[in-house]
Amino acid sequence: MKSKKILLAAAVVYFGISEAQQSQYFTQKENYRFNLAENLYQTKIYNASQFEYARQYFYNQNLSRSRKEAAQFFDNIIGVILQKNHAEEGLTAFMKEYPNSAYFAQANLPLADYYLAKKDFDKALETLKKVNQYQLSKEENTQYILKLGYAKFMLGDSKGATDALEEAYKTADESQKGDIAYMLGHLYYSNRQNDKAFQYFDSVKDQPKYSKLVRPYYVQMYYNDKDYDKAITEGNALLNEDISDSYKAEVHKIIGESYFMKNDYNSAYPHLKDYLSVQQNLSENDLYEMGFVAAQLKKYDEAVSYYNQLLNSNSALAQNAYYQLGNAYLAVDKKQEALSAFRSSYQMNYDPKVKKLAHEQYAKLSYDIGNPFESPSTVIQNYINENQDAGNASEMRSLLVKSYLYSGNFKETLNAIDKLKTSSPDIDKVDQEVSYLLGTEEFNKGNYDEAEKYFLRSLEFDINKEFNSRALYWLGQVYYQKGNYPSAIVRYEKLLNETFPEKQQLPYDLGYAYFKSKKFDQAATYFKQYLTNPKPEFKNDAELRLADIHYANNDLNEAIAIYDKNEDTTDYTLYQKAMALGFKGDTQAKITNLSSLLSKYPGSEYYDDAQYEIGTAYAAQDDFNNSNDFFNKVIKTSSDKDLVANASIYRAQNYIDQNQNDKALSELKSLGEQYKNTPYAEKIVQAAKPIFTKNGDVAGYESFAKNIGINVDAAEIDEINLSTAKQYFTKKDYKSAISYYEKYLTQNPTGEGLYQAKYELGESYYQTNNTTKALLVLQEVANVQNDYQDDAQTRLAQIYVTQGDTQEAKKYLENIKNSSNVSIKNYANVELMKIYADEKNFSQAEKLADAVIANTKNSAAVIETAKVIKARSLMNSGKDKDAQTAYASLEKSSNTSVAAESLYAKAFYQNKGKSFKSSNETIFKLANNYASEEYWGAKALVLMAKNYLGLKDNYQASYTCDQIIENYKDFPEIVAEAKEVKKQIKK
Repeated sequence: MKSKKILLAAAVVYFGISEAQQSQYFTQKENYRFNLAENLYQTKIYNASQFEYARQYFYNQNLSRSRKEAAQFFDNIIGVILQKNHAEEGLTAFMKEYPNSAYFAQANLPLADYYLAKKDFDKALETLKKVNQYQLSKEENTQYILKLGYAKFMLGDSKGATDALEEAYKTADESQKGDIAYMLGHLYYSNRQNDKAFQYFDSVKDQPKYSKLVRPYYVQMYYNDKDYDKAITEGNALLNEDISDSYKAEVHKIIGESYFMKNDYNSAYPHLKDYLSVQQNLSENDLYEMGFVAAQLKKYDEAVSYYNQLLNSNSALAQNAYYQLGNAYLAVDKKQEALSAFRSSYQMNYDPKVKKLAHEQYAKLSYDIGNPFESPSTVIQNYINENQDAGNASEMRSLLVKSYLYSGNFKETLNAIDKLKTSSPDIDKVDQEVSYLLGTEEFNKGNYDEAEKYFLRSLEFDINKEFNSRALYWLGQVYYQKGNYPSAIVRYEKLLNETFPEKQQLPYDLGYAYFKSKKFDQAATYFKQYLTNPKPEFKNDAELRLADIHYANNDLNEAIAIYDKNEDTTDYTLYQKAMALGFKGDTQAKITNLSSLLSKYPGSEYYDDAQYEIGTAYAAQDDFNNSNDFFNKVIKTSSDKDLVANASIYRAQNYIDQNQNDKALSELKSLGEQYKNTPYAEKIVQAAKPIFTKNGDVAGYESFAKNIGINVDAAEIDEINLSTAKQYFTKKDYKSAISYYEKYLTQNPTGEGLYQAKYELGESYYQTNNTTKALLVLQEVANVQNDYQDDAQTRLAQIYVTQGDTQEAKKYLENIKNSSNVSIKNYANVELMKIYADEKNFSQAEKLADAVIANTKNSAAVIETAKVIKARSLMNSGKDKDAQTAYASLEKSSNTSVAAESLYAKAFYQNKGKSFKSSNETIFKLANNYASEEYWGAKALVLMAKNYLGLKDNYQASYTCDQIIENYKDFPEIVAEAKEVKKQIKK
């Protein structure tokens, strides 16, 4: 009994059972057990409490309804707390049966503990919010707030968690404060409130439990506060302790970045290297930082390897990395690769400063080595447009000038110079030379006014003496071509004591200028001087001109020499001399001498003849008024009927030449009546013929002739139609010629005239763009042997070539390739060569190319085309050595397409010989010098991608393929080839 009393007393003390409850124990045993279950629950002896509640619920028959509800609730809630099987299902069933039970309030805290243990923080927070905080003891309240803060922290409610934990920290005892301080330190650290974080971490840093946990925070927070020296000191101390490898890697990272921020790259390098050595997945920042440090330490290849791992990134960091990658490539003299890297950086818009720096480097490199992706001038111009106020604007504008210059775009070069705010000796030199080159370009096009403008601009400078002389020389040429011979002579004579490439030709040009000015003595002097050292191609012409001058100056005319020696000049000698001068074309001298005759010998028997010849001389000078004045004198005063008749007819012809056809016809009709049925009637009819012919009035012509006794037969009418047609044909008035040829051909003519008329009619149709009729007529000529067969077949071939009907063209070309006419034969060879080349029949094309090349009379352009086709044939047939030699001879062609193809071929064979770097250099040369040749530029880019594959630089290969696919959609076959290369990269 005694022992039982002791046990009972202990139970009373432990569970707080009062004396009244003891008496109930003996009298109401079941009631006591229910209270016992409740006390066991309050003291968290959950297993025993659940046992008693379950016993009450299942075995106490006298249990009240409210207590039965309580027993069922606590039985289920304890099962949940203890995480027993199916406990939650039981609690759910209870909630359906008693949805408004008041007992839930008593279970919120333990339920929250349950949900926290399960990491169901949403339900935990929801449950904690149901707790009546004012019913909790101080210790319970502290625990409650701590749990509330923890739940909020885990749900990302940093502020809510901080507020709750701050409140809990104030009421917690010392045993709890450490955990709360650690959590608060972490929260404030996460929110970058380092001063608060330091406050709480400082309170626990010396406690063994937290020492190792908080020290990494100190390293990071010192770094965050930019107190890099403390971060380094604290980090190095931490490295000396026994910490994990991953932990050490993070510390190395912070130490390395601290040195990085202090620009101490030597010290940063080993720490960052240690960090990267244990990382599986490196971040963009890690790669960029390590690449930058390596570059600063001149470990450029290593820097490139890190930057290259940032491929396909698109971020501010990637933009900076591409820029630094470009710098690293430059440092190891990989300018082509640097160009792509700078371009990638410039095309991103994250950091304007980096964009500008990358754009500047991209522009300068484009100028330096060329750019296969876009014109260097365009890149530089874009930079200037986007950075108008940049400090280097003047430098970049100067670079733009030179880029246009080296690309051969001379007009844009001058435009760029005109936009410069200030000039310099270098720019003035470019201005002088480019203006000269543009002048020669416009001169060769026949734009003499434009050429004059550019040569005058060039002459504003005298920096390059040779260009100054050449500009002056070609300015003289401009004035010569414009017929301003005195101005040309002035420019030429200024150059007599200068030395320049065209100097050898200067006497020749001066000779011609004086010749055109009719200053034959000076002309003779310079032509003689030129012939002491002539160019072979101009020698014959100079000799002919000198002969003309001798004849015009009477040097080679024995008769005139005799007249000149005759001191007693007679009317006869004056008349003969005048006629000789007239035959030589010196009509003014003829007029002067005849006028002298009229003045000195008014009674001369040659007087009427002299007046008549003066009339003809003035007519030859188109001075029809003076001409008719002298003819009138002959008609009024001469007794020579023949002379009067001829003067009358000549005067009427002058009216025709003055476009006074009505007046002329009226006079000729009058003369016709006067000289009807005389020998002069025929002359009158012939004089009138052009008027009727011009008007196409064949019937009027027949009637006029018949009225004065001249019969015009059908053949002559046909001849008039044909003659008129030919006249218009000769004047290239093809439209007018057609109607007369058609009239002529309706008379069914025969003989050779038939085919000539048909050919010229066909040609007229062709020239008036009526190719359908031209084909019909020309085919009639081409299918019959005649003198115009070759010409007709040649024109038919040209029409079919133009229409792209190569099969029809080839039929006629094959017919004329053996023509006796060298020009026609050569034309056939040239066109057949092109057709066979297009048909990939390289063996035939090559044979014809050899024939074309052998014909020295072919133009340089035609011979060059033949050389290109032969080179392609050699390449196609695998004769690599011969093909390379053939293409090499074409690399300096003035034809940009030919030169670009030749450089492509050179790059192709370099690639084939695995000289990938040399091949890329050739491609950059092609891109720099021949940017306008997009086809060869695109094909060259495919080669470049293959070169990079050969160099094992997959980034550059991939990048180049992408540029082709994106920018050269007009060349689908090239894009397809680029895609095939891209597939190889992915392998």
